[in-house]
Amino acid sequence: METFDRPAGLRIGALAKHLGTTTKTLRFYEQIGLLAPAQRSPSDYRLYDADAVATARLVIGLRHLDLTIPELQQLVRDDGLSTRRQRLLALMDERLRSIYLQLSVLQGRGEDLAARHAALLATPRDRSPGCVCEALLKPCSCQPSVASPLNG
Repeated sequence: METFDRPAGLRIGALAKHLGTTTKTLRFYEQIGLLAPAQRSPSDYRLYDADAVATARLVIGLRHLDLTIPELQQLVRDDGLSTRRQRLLALMDERLRSIYLQLSVLQGRGEDLAARHAALLATPRDRSPGCVCEALLKPCSCQPSVASPLNG
């Protein structure tokens, strides 16, 4: 693997391979300002010095936290008001609150579905086979089934 301290810099393909990403991703991050424009070789290859490699490593690492592009942009730039750690903690707090809220909603939906499932299982056998009133948690409005010779 190429080293990062070469005066010429690290080419984009080697950097992408080192970071486990693609050259397309690195070009996109440069285009949207997450990475500073790369230096160029005489033959117009992108070259990354140690600082650019560190920034790319940071961006790729933060992306593994499932952050959005605007969130990444917020974290990469220095706003002068708070540290990167403070901004990341605030984003993570917000994300955790959202996830816990979603979990609560799903828990409630699961409990409701389980109650309806249990009610449907407890439907009296003399009800019409098409009756699902119990799952709707309402009094049965179906016509009683007509006993057939097969039902006894």
